[in-house]
Amino acid sequence: MSMASVAMQADSNIRLTPVEKTRLLLRLVDELIPGAEGWPSASEAGVHGIIALRLFVEGAPGMFDKIAEGLDWPTGRLDSDDPTARVEAVKAFEAADPDLFDKVYAAVVLAYYETPFVVEAIAMTGRPYSIRPHVSGYQMSPFDHARDTPKHGRGHYLKTEEMRAVDTSGLHLDTNKTERWGVHR
Repeated sequence: MSMASVAMQADSNIRLTPVEKTRLLLRLVDELIPGAEGWPSASEAGVHGIIALRLFVEGAPGMFDKIAEGLDWPTGRLDSDDPTARVEAVKAFEAADPDLFDKVYAAVVLAYYETPFVVEAIAMTGRPYSIRPHVSGYQMSPFDHARDTPKHGRGHYLKTEEMRAVDTSGLHLDTNKTERWGVHR
């Protein structure tokens, strides 16, 4: 355990400046998603700002400090030019607090794939992708009976005209009422 880590544990009231918080998030998101040819890094896409808005609200006091402690930020490993040191810092964070790491990692990935820059990068690969597909949907070709009828021989389907209502009269829905919801009903 490093001296800085010991000092951090001894003083649980350590506070990072806004500049340090920003640099910590920049380094962390770029280590998780460094970017590649045609793809922006997480910080270039602005993920660190989104993460700050989502994870570090007033309801989560000390979140930066917990992440800084998990990364052993004062040692400078995550801020290092040495890629091995940066990977070790992130692995140490994951080992120190797996639940917090998973929460941060999931937030980084989700934020990355919803930024307009990454949506455009995905579109440039020829894949249809939308930030809000529920608004306009994805372009689909009309149903073609010859092309879309299952040919695998498993199961079956009914044509719309062959559909019949299910008889629910035996359920006595007019008199049977659910009193409790959830698992215990």
